[in-house]
Amino acid sequence: MANSKPALGQSGKLKPAEDQLTARMKGAQALLAAVAAKTHGQAARSAFKAAPASKAERKATKKAVELTTEATKALHERRYKTAETLFDQAIALFPSPPHRLLINRLTAASKAANHAYVAEHYPQIRALATTDEEKATVDHIWIDCLVAAGYPDQALELIAAWRNSDVKIWASIQTVAGIIEEDRGNFNKAMAIQEAILARDPNCDVARWHLSLHQMAAGKLPDAFDNYDVRWKISDFPSERRLFDIPRWQGEALVGKKILVWREQGVGDEIRFAGLLTDLVEIGADVTFECTAKLVPLFLPSFPDITVRPVVPAANRTSALYAEFDFETPLGSLPRFLRPSVEALKTKAKPFLKRSPEVENNVREAMIARPDQPVIGLCWRSSLRNLHRDKNYLRAEHIAALKLLGKSGFICLQYDQCADEVALMQELGLPVTQFTSIDQMNDLAGAALLAGACDLVISAGTATAELSAGLGVPTLLFGPEHSRTRLGTDGMPWHPATRYLPTNPDEPIELMKTILFNWASIATWAEEKSISGRKIDWSQSYPRA
Repeated sequence: MANSKPALGQSGKLKPAEDQLTARMKGAQALLAAVAAKTHGQAARSAFKAAPASKAERKATKKAVELTTEATKALHERRYKTAETLFDQAIALFPSPPHRLLINRLTAASKAANHAYVAEHYPQIRALATTDEEKATVDHIWIDCLVAAGYPDQALELIAAWRNSDVKIWASIQTVAGIIEEDRGNFNKAMAIQEAILARDPNCDVARWHLSLHQMAAGKLPDAFDNYDVRWKISDFPSERRLFDIPRWQGEALVGKKILVWREQGVGDEIRFAGLLTDLVEIGADVTFECTAKLVPLFLPSFPDITVRPVVPAANRTSALYAEFDFETPLGSLPRFLRPSVEALKTKAKPFLKRSPEVENNVREAMIARPDQPVIGLCWRSSLRNLHRDKNYLRAEHIAALKLLGKSGFICLQYDQCADEVALMQELGLPVTQFTSIDQMNDLAGAALLAGACDLVISAGTATAELSAGLGVPTLLFGPEHSRTRLGTDGMPWHPATRYLPTNPDEPIELMKTILFNWASIATWAEEKSISGRKIDWSQSYPRA
C-alpha cells in the first residue's frame, strides 16, 4: 500500500537500512526478532550464528538483546517511559539499527503518548517496514498520533486503506474509525463500525470493548454494561487481572451472602463506582471492599456498614484469605446488576462520602472567608498530561478570568505540583488560596475536607470532580462534548449535584465566558443543591462588569 504523507513533524535522522545492513546486522535482526517472539535457547543462538561478527559486534548485539528484553517487559507492565529509554539504549549500540527494533521503539513512543517522537520518526520507520504486518503496525501508530493531534480526516483515509486487508491487526485499526465518529457525536455510526467488525469476527474483543464505550456515550444501557465486561480481555486495560477460587457475582441473590468487591481503574473511577456499594448492603449482602490504600481513610467513615480494607498485595494473597466469601466482583461491574439503566442511576444517585462540617468551617476560617462568602474550588487539569487529554483542560490564564466573580473566595483543588500556575493566577488577580500542607494527591481525606469547604467546585474530569460530587458539593464538571460518563444525557446521571459543561478545544476561554455569563443561574442552582447547611450570600459573587 502507498505511504501516507505525514501531517505532523519533521523528518528524522534515521539512515536507510537497505544501504547499510550487513550480514552482521541481519543476524542481529533475527536475534532481536527471536527475543520479541519470546523464543529462547537454540533458536536465539542459531539466529546469532547466522552472521559472522567481531567480538565487539557480538558483545554489542548481546547487550542489545538484554536491553530489548527489558524494554519488552516494561511495555507489558505499562512502564512506557522506561521502555522508551531502554529501546533508545539498544538502538544506540548499532550504526544502523535493525528495523524491528525501530518499530518497537515507535510502539513504546505511542504507548507513552510521545507524539512528537512518532511524528518525527514515522516516515523513515514506515519506509523500513518489509511485511504487511509491519506496515500495518507502523500505520496504526501513525493513525493514533493523527487522532490525538486533531487530524481525524487524515486518520480515516489511512484506516480505509487497511479495510479489506487480512493483516492480524486489521480489526484494531478499523476500531479507531469508531472512536473518531464517537468523538464527533456520531454514536450510531460509531456503533455500526464496531458491529461490522464483530460480524466479520465475533470474537474480536477490541471491537466489543469499543462498542461498549460507544454505547455508554449514547446511553444504550444495559447493553453497554454487558459488553463492558470484555475489558478484562483488553491488553491495554490498565487494571490488574485478579483470579479467585470463589465465583464471580453475576447478579445472584445476596441475602446472607458475603461478597468481595475489589478496586479497578483510576482513583476517580473508584470513587464514582463506590457510590453503588450501599446498594449491595440494601439487598442484604455482607460487603468487603478492597480499595486503593490512600482511599481507606476516606471510605471507612463513609461506609460504616461495609468492611473497607486496602487491596492486599499480590505476594500476600492466599486462598485462605478469601475462603469466607461467597462471591467476588470488580467494582466497575456493579452498575450492570445494580443500576442497569440511566433512570436507575439518576433515581438512586445521592451523596455518599461523609463530611465534617466543623473541619470544613476551620478551612474557611484559615483562608479568612466570611461565613456567608461564596467559596469556589478549582481544578483545571489532570496530572496525566498528553496531547489528546490537554485539549479539554484549562490553563492558569483561563482560570484567572474567574476573578470577575465579585467577592468570591477560591481554593486550589489541583492535586499535583501547580505552584507556578497558582502564582500566575494570583498575579493576574485571582485570590486563590493553596493549602500546601495537604498532599491532595495522596491524602484523599484531607482533599475531601478542602472540597467540602467549598460551596461550588469547578473541575476538569478528574478525581477531584468525583470527590466533590460524592460529598454532595455542587460541581461544574467540564470536559469533551461527548463524554461517555454523561451516558447520552445532558448532565451526569452518577451524581445529583453535578452540571456538565462541554469545552471547546479551539477556544478554551469560551468555557469561562459561559460560566460568567450564566453565573446568576449557576449560583441559584448551587444554592438549591447544597447540603452544607451554610447560609451563603451568593449575590456577593455576581460578576463585575
